[in-house]
Amino acid sequence: MPDRILLLANKNWEADPLVSVLRSDRASPSKFAFEPPPTVTIQHSGGDKAVAARLAVKLTNAIAEVWCIQDLMDPAKNSSSSQEKARVLSPLTTNGPEPSLVVAFGTAAHPDHHASHNGCAVIGSSVFVHDPHRQDPNPDSQWTHDGIGKLQNLSGQTINEAVFKQLERNSSAVEARFLPVPTNPAAPPALILSKTHVALSNVNITNHANYAWADPEALRACSQAAPNLSVGSVETTHGVIRLVVPSRQFVFVSGIANRMGRFDMEVAPRLYAQNFVASHNAAVALAWMMPALAP
Repeated sequence: MPDRILLLANKNWEADPLVSVLRSDRASPSKFAFEPPPTVTIQHSGGDKAVAARLAVKLTNAIAEVWCIQDLMDPAKNSSSSQEKARVLSPLTTNGPEPSLVVAFGTAAHPDHHASHNGCAVIGSSVFVHDPHRQDPNPDSQWTHDGIGKLQNLSGQTINEAVFKQLERNSSAVEARFLPVPTNPAAPPALILSKTHVALSNVNITNHANYAWADPEALRACSQAAPNLSVGSVETTHGVIRLVVPSRQFVFVSGIANRMGRFDMEVAPRLYAQNFVASHNAAVALAWMMPALAP
């Protein structure tokens, strides 16, 4: 039986460009073959709902399932709820054999306040999850996990060297396919990869205005827990995926849309375009990783 790989995108506007890139033999290193996508049944407040994966990509020794977490979530719940994301990821996990690899995919901010990395794709395999509401629970999202506040970089659960070497060998081809985001683009957008990069996930926030104080707090907490590692991206969901979905290997792929604390200036004015292009560039990087995911 081929291995099962899960490619998990957070929002539908992140999953859309990922699917487009994987279907394009110009954006991808080769023309991929596909299978009928699997479905999973999720319990919602209005009854059970069958949800299909966005794609099922045939690799040499694996099937890579592309899922959008927002597709799985109960529309009656807040779309930013970490608690709801964790809930729907559990039945997805048991919808087949334990995955050999999980890829967390989505847009993110970069912690550098000065130089723009907008449009860059950051790849890494370590995660730190911070809950700014641990003392003052958010009634719209009260997800808890023993892994919150602890660096997740166990060697047995990180991505193998072949994947990073695959990207290093093809970095020029990957970056040649990157597009500039419309607002404050990196010049030029680059592929930034390291197994030691940390995805910093701020969870249980459903009011985006709270990131103004919560992100710096999370950065301080991560620096204390992992003083020798660098934060590659700041977002909400990579860490939820890492803690909820068990796998032997894990990697995150972040498309940088803005500098941390600059969402209103760099994303909000051109919300669709900025997020779409950041997701597209991350998707190109992921597509060029694919041949090494199941050699």
